[in-house]
Amino acid sequence: MKSLFGKILSASRPDQNVVSWLKDFTKPANVDEISLAKIRQNRPGEESKPGWLEKARTQFFNSIEHALRNGQVVSVKLDSGVDVSKQYQINGGGQSLNSYADLFQISSQIELTLSNLSIKELTVHQPVKLKLENCSIAILYLAQSAKDSEVRTTRSLIGKLHVAAGVLKHYEMRGGGLLDIDCPPPNGGNPFTGTVSLSNVYLPRIRDRFILAGPQPYRNIRYHLRGLENLQMANLFHSAELAVEREDDTWTNKIFSYFYEWVSDFGSSALRPILWQILLICISMLLILYSDGSVYVGQEFSPNKVSWQNIFVEDSTSGEYARAFYLALQPLVNPLGIFGHKLLLIPRYPWLAAWSTVHGFFAVIFLALTVFAIRRRFKIQ
Repeated sequence: MKSLFGKILSASRPDQNVVSWLKDFTKPANVDEISLAKIRQNRPGEESKPGWLEKARTQFFNSIEHALRNGQVVSVKLDSGVDVSKQYQINGGGQSLNSYADLFQISSQIELTLSNLSIKELTVHQPVKLKLENCSIAILYLAQSAKDSEVRTTRSLIGKLHVAAGVLKHYEMRGGGLLDIDCPPPNGGNPFTGTVSLSNVYLPRIRDRFILAGPQPYRNIRYHLRGLENLQMANLFHSAELAVEREDDTWTNKIFSYFYEWVSDFGSSALRPILWQILLICISMLLILYSDGSVYVGQEFSPNKVSWQNIFVEDSTSGEYARAFYLALQPLVNPLGIFGHKLLLIPRYPWLAAWSTVHGFFAVIFLALTVFAIRRRFKIQ
């Protein structure tokens, strides 16, 4: 069942080769350092020429792109001389596990877009507006001095997010994954001061397989998100937290935990129980159709009487499908017969009647989980 709904309901798992690369911090033998300050120093006598600083900046960014596109491992220091009024971009030409930035250090206020590249450690020491597009980042570290930074990622995989208190004014992820988080504990100050939004982002639910070692990082970030009244994101991390905690539970609780996760993502998804309802109805319809398992028990049919019930006695394909759909829908509309036992159609066989009872039992559960998820999403704390 997990494979049936996995691609629809959750983000895809990251490639294990990429995860192994994220976890490997063996220092490469040859690392070329590219520094904006060094490039400026290597252009002596040009200070008086018009546009010399802009040429140095262009050379700096071009050098990074050229190195990454030609299979090199580099260390980048963006330390001075950028124009804070401009937007800058570095396009690595494609993610590679052999050509990457071993260290990418930002020590200047900048609005920067990094796309299609791999970085072992990206450290931010000044307030930035950072966009990551289709990147693999082993460590994203935002120091205390980077207060009021904004980070937006698209289809990017982050191995570990290190963030200090009060640093992130805006944090947004669209696609990709976040494999581990290092943020202050509940009494250590909230790392977020504004919007936090994750959509279709993979969060590990198994410890040690990726980078996450246990549920505590999820507990910490959930506490901070609740402090911002960001209940939607808090519930997202709470679901992942419950899945990781399951490994320490008893086998009976594990069974209920897996069931609760599969059918409603621990009460966070209203879509999942609806999909399960649809699946049950489809199964019931197929069983009824292929066994001719419906029997009409309504009032005697009269060809001269116009009624919507007439279709239930028609000897046609439309009649067969109508009977199958009505009888399959009956456990949802009238689960367990609690709204009365006067029925138009009943199952022909005992095994089909037993299945209908089982269907009705789970229909009640899925309906309750749908209502609970909707209430949890929209209620006021």
